[in-house]
Amino acid sequence: MTDFNFYTPANCYISQDAIYKLPMVLENMSDRAMLIADPALSEAKTAERLSSILEGRGRQLIIFDDMENRPSSESVEDALNMARAARVPFIIGLGGIKALHIAKAVAALANGDLSIYEWLDGEPPIKDPLPLALIPTSYRDPFLLSGGLVLNDARSGRARLLNAQKGIEKHIILDPNVFRGLSGKSSAAVLIDGAMSAIEGYVSNRENFLSNMALKEASGLYIKALDVILKRPDDPQARLDAARACFLTALGLSVSAPGLGTAVSFAINARWKVPKANLAVVIFPYLLDRLSRSRPEKIASLAPLFCETDPDESSASLAAKMVESVRTRLGLLLIPSRLNDFNIPLERLSESAETARRFDFMNFLPQTMTVEDVFDFIKTVY
Repeated sequence: MTDFNFYTPANCYISQDAIYKLPMVLENMSDRAMLIADPALSEAKTAERLSSILEGRGRQLIIFDDMENRPSSESVEDALNMARAARVPFIIGLGGIKALHIAKAVAALANGDLSIYEWLDGEPPIKDPLPLALIPTSYRDPFLLSGGLVLNDARSGRARLLNAQKGIEKHIILDPNVFRGLSGKSSAAVLIDGAMSAIEGYVSNRENFLSNMALKEASGLYIKALDVILKRPDDPQARLDAARACFLTALGLSVSAPGLGTAVSFAINARWKVPKANLAVVIFPYLLDRLSRSRPEKIASLAPLFCETDPDESSASLAAKMVESVRTRLGLLLIPSRLNDFNIPLERLSESAETARRFDFMNFLPQTMTVEDVFDFIKTVY
């Protein structure tokens, strides 16, 4: 048995109205904080609501939300300058993956004088990070508890994976009520994105007993929530199941690793600005096809969570039935099903294959892949 080591200092809150716990998180810590918020939340007024909660408790909030249509490294640089000038002692990230990762980068760098580009060039931060609270507003982030973050480097247009100081995430707040801003299709897409990461971690060569338990349960919760949300997008129990799946996936991936679909979706999203969740919807069934051949027993063990099964069926039959059940669900979404539907030239996706292969976690795939192998997979999805 391989050695097992697990550590996380994060306080995790998962409940309806968990967002109201944030003032308690800040109690005796600071009267000021910087909120890095996804600008897409303006219609849902989530950032406005959070501001009123904190300011009503005497907390001063500095808000940064200048990240729309910009490379995330540029947003980090601007937010970092603001944080240092204001000497903020606490960072809050609110939004989807991009906003959370920008917040994590700012918290990692704010105590020193290192720039984000020096970090991207290989010089990691060594000073202690600022305390960080993360409030996801979608149902997934594969690096929520691992210290990892993915940024789009403005100089190259490529996605880069960085690792912040160990234990940088001090507080995680998963409140199903902040997920309400998502449409039915968007909710379904991010649930599929979350399920894809969970299954990748479940079959990873880095998996262990903890990740197996957490990620199998997360996969079931994601699919359970998806089946309800396809019919009733605002169902509160489905949103709570999705919040729990998000936490369990982050927990499992903190000791395992995501995989090919996550790498490819981050790489294409950075270069071509296609929403990562929409890419996951396209990639997921092809990824499952591949995994059902390389890890049929593991995929077969998930099949009862996705569809009716016969215990006497072979692993190959169970895996094939699971893949078909996923394709049936995706057919209900009526959104693009191939990469060429996003009008991306195939020849330009070779660069995305190179970017995807550079992610460290690609070393833990069930089968070793070269850049050429990754591009062959992309061509299959195209």
